[in-house]
Amino acid sequence: MIDRLQPHPIATAGPAPAGDVVAIVYKDSSGSRLYVEPLPPQSLTCLGPVPVGTVGCPVDRVWYGLASATAQQEADAEWLYRSPDLDRNWVLVVGHLATVTVRDHRTGAEPVEQTWFMVNRLYLTPNRGRVIERHATQFFYTTGTASNAQVIAISRGEQAPRPAHITWTGMATYGGSSGPSSVEDMFVTGEADFTRSPLSIRADEYFVRQTR
Repeated sequence: MIDRLQPHPIATAGPAPAGDVVAIVYKDSSGSRLYVEPLPPQSLTCLGPVPVGTVGCPVDRVWYGLASATAQQEADAEWLYRSPDLDRNWVLVVGHLATVTVRDHRTGAEPVEQTWFMVNRLYLTPNRGRVIERHATQFFYTTGTASNAQVIAISRGEQAPRPAHITWTGMATYGGSSGPSSVEDMFVTGEADFTRSPLSIRADEYFVRQTR
């Protein structure tokens, strides 16, 4: 049971609400410890000690109670936690760190403080039967349609939207798919020509908002 929760304001960039970051979640090599890594150039101030060589911040739990996701969507996300490599992930989360005081009333044990990542939004890539994939490491937040999109270039630290035209390639066209026509409230990865307006983006993967 949660006895007390203390949120911690942190830096933000892109489409995340004030105090939130866009991040990936991964497990260590043993599969027993969770870490949250913000998409660069965002920053995240870790709570407590951080092992040498760690990418991102260690957390005791990633909590989806604020995300309006189903139990199955949460289970899918937890199954898909991978490595800190930005080109190999299927899960994006938007949220913030919090210190949570947890007490097990069943045993009467003393309360302990834990670090949780509180997820406000969950995004997953389409299920393609566990296909091994690699995608670009430039991330964009998108609204609108592929032919008439508004995008925020997360990986460039931009916060204002730009008009863009999105062409699908790579994993986005897996199995002969032409890619989604609507890109409303999505994240996409790809390469963009920033000398053009509207931007021309060759997007090779997309992450879809998970809601009930």
